[in-house]
Amino acid sequence: MPLRWRVWCRAFGVALLVHLTLPDAHRVTWIVPNLGLAAAALSLLVAPPTPGSGRFYASFCVVVVAKLATLVGLGDQLTQSVVLVLAAGSALVLARVGDDRTHARALRLLTLGVYLLAAFHKTNRDFLDPAVSCATGGMRLLAENWSVPLPDDALGAFWPRLFLVVEATLGLLALVRPAWALLLALAMHLPLTIVFAPAFAWVMLPGWIGFLRDEDLAHLGRTWRTRRRVVLAVGLVPAAVSAAAYFRDHWIPYPAWQLVELSLWLLLGGYVVALVTRRDGALEGRLANLERGRPGAWVPLGLLLLSGTTPYLGLQFHHAAAMLSNLRVDEGCWNHLLVPESVRASDPYVRVEGLEVGPELRGAEQLKDHARSLLWHPASLRAAVEAWCAAGAAPLRLTFRYEGTRHEVRDACVDPLPLPWQPPGLFQTNLPRECPARCIH
Repeated sequence: MPLRWRVWCRAFGVALLVHLTLPDAHRVTWIVPNLGLAAAALSLLVAPPTPGSGRFYASFCVVVVAKLATLVGLGDQLTQSVVLVLAAGSALVLARVGDDRTHARALRLLTLGVYLLAAFHKTNRDFLDPAVSCATGGMRLLAENWSVPLPDDALGAFWPRLFLVVEATLGLLALVRPAWALLLALAMHLPLTIVFAPAFAWVMLPGWIGFLRDEDLAHLGRTWRTRRRVVLAVGLVPAAVSAAAYFRDHWIPYPAWQLVELSLWLLLGGYVVALVTRRDGALEGRLANLERGRPGAWVPLGLLLLSGTTPYLGLQFHHAAAMLSNLRVDEGCWNHLLVPESVRASDPYVRVEGLEVGPELRGAEQLKDHARSLLWHPASLRAAVEAWCAAGAAPLRLTFRYEGTRHEVRDACVDPLPLPWQPPGLFQTNLPRECPARCIH
């Protein structure tokens, strides 16, 4: 198989292992899918399988089944899980013995789709409002991480616009100069890794391998082998500065998070050295964008874009590259600048209007305020009612509105809620009713 296939398999194995370090994955109910992912990751790392072999089908089928299990039934809310499913599925269907061009093209399209879809979701009023924007909140967290608190008015509207421009530029630059786009991607993912997304960079990096040719990857390998000291110096110096800035005001280490940050600094250092020392056409021009493959390469991108429409239709919010976007699709708070509210099929949120609890429950007024201040959905309200009843809220009289209909339940601890069944993980669970609202994950 081509060098690119072998490098991608190992990078994908690393992505799976880094994905398993996320707190989201540390649930008892995920143990069986997680064991499958770990086994598949080790299989890919030890020896990249040949397409068509038994180990090839076993490794990638396990990834697809394991992540679909968490997405469909175990409350997985992560877009990166969808990316892992689509990348593994494209390998199963599109990779051929001796030819990975169609699979590499699918990776390129999928990678571009994630960044451009994320930028599209962020094209809304609240993301561009520095008072509530996730971009401004992220920069404030980054400054606090580096022990340099950012004043509330520091460059205000600059951060949201900058992030939108960077994310959109990343997608467009990848079409014409992928080598420089990858440099921009590494630089963008570093602050995201520090403040918001400790595994997302490593999940996206295998996709960038699809933009590279065997000669580009060979040059990167030679750079690491022959200029190791320079690479370590270029990568470790900013990593040490970042760590020193963090430990000025913080004394609790986060090994998994900080090791991922360190790995990205080293990758960035190695890639900068490789760009500076490139020769013989390596990392120049449009790279693998000039390759062609079978039409099936568009299928993963199509599935991703279909998922990206679901927030606007009211079908789900998670799994759609809309995290940290400030996007609101609920009635009265719709904020997207390009998509009209009329496309929404129904408002999927439940609004609690009244709550009366038993006399033995402490903090009844706080609970009432909490219930009325948030938007719920059927799965989250059922889970909340169960927790309230276990804490002694019975009898729990509940009045709420869902899809334009008002419902009243005499005792929600005994009577079932008149709401449809819904799997967990489709919608945000901490979304306030008022708008605009500060960024939430």
